[in-house]
Amino acid sequence: MMHTSIYLSHSLALLVCIVFPLYLAIRGSASLSDIALVLSSLSERAEALHFKLTPSLAASPAPISKSLPDGLAHCINSFEQYPVLAEQVLQRKHVRYSKQTPAQKAISSQLGYPAHFEKARKGIEVNARFSEKIAQIARRDYHTGPRTPEDKEVADFGVVDLAFAHLSRDWSTQGAKERQAVFPPVLSGLEQHFGGSARGNKVLVPGSGMGRLASDIADLGYEVTANELDYGSILAYHLLTNHTSSLHQHTLQPFVTKWTHQANPSSRYSALTVPDHWPNKAVKLVEGDFLEMFSRDGEFDAVVTLFFIDMSTNVIDFLSNIHRLLKPGGCGSTLGVPLKWSTNSALQLSAEEVLQLADLLGFDVDHTSRKNIDSLYAEQPETLLKFTYVTQFWSATKR
Repeated sequence: MMHTSIYLSHSLALLVCIVFPLYLAIRGSASLSDIALVLSSLSERAEALHFKLTPSLAASPAPISKSLPDGLAHCINSFEQYPVLAEQVLQRKHVRYSKQTPAQKAISSQLGYPAHFEKARKGIEVNARFSEKIAQIARRDYHTGPRTPEDKEVADFGVVDLAFAHLSRDWSTQGAKERQAVFPPVLSGLEQHFGGSARGNKVLVPGSGMGRLASDIADLGYEVTANELDYGSILAYHLLTNHTSSLHQHTLQPFVTKWTHQANPSSRYSALTVPDHWPNKAVKLVEGDFLEMFSRDGEFDAVVTLFFIDMSTNVIDFLSNIHRLLKPGGCGSTLGVPLKWSTNSALQLSAEEVLQLADLLGFDVDHTSRKNIDSLYAEQPETLLKFTYVTQFWSATKR
């Protein structure tokens, strides 16, 4: 391994000069639109090739960790295997299509249905370039070493599909309408509590997801710490924050495998670009379990949660920890939740019961702040299915 690393370090320039032109020559057999995409992102492809050639050299000299955080390897593998996983989704659709009678297939052809398979595959190619870059950066940043054959056994299409949905909501212009429904009450709640004075006030955003809310809070001048457990979100956030050089740099077609509830077939191939706004690099991201990562009591002036507390296995734990982390008189939480309790939740409380619990745990709830806010989530364009949460919003302070 040491001799290999020394060899790579001495021959990196030669390898890049030789292999990269060969890579472009090979890609020359692709479609013209694919070549245009490659040329338009030349520097991005060169960086990706560099990661692929030197996975260990791109990282610091620290040894490869044999013990990775829970879920990290699974997420990296899922991003790497996205093209295979997405193709499997298409294959299942094609198997059902192929079972038609010859007469039915002839009618389907008149509708132009077979063309959807090829269009979807082109969209998968677009997505695969993005997901592969996420995986390459993750392997470098977390010192995982190169992919091994065993990695293919642990991958999940849903991990990447959900990450694309979160990216759409948080970092694309398409998600602006959804953000405008739930972000302003949270931001105005903070402004009201602190009298418009953001500087010096420390805000924690647990369950920060792709980080847009935490970033927007930091844009106002607060000292923001974001916390997330899901590596599907964390890895994509790292790409946007640390490996993106221009707005709208990355292109996705997140709906290419979603063919139901369509008013117009073209919406399946809707493209979006991210990020539509620069992530605020002043945000400190703490990776890991909210209940385990913060040891200091009274560390924060405010804790803001959005689509979070109903993810707990026991909501008492989450609210108790929020209370512990707040300074006395701190903004206990501005909460926007649909109370979509998981089947693993010990308590599946109503909104009224959650407020009673907050009072029992030492919060003073501002009942005048309570409101219901209708919120869509990662909506597909022109969909015939509108999935709306009636989110519960309120503010509270620590007694």
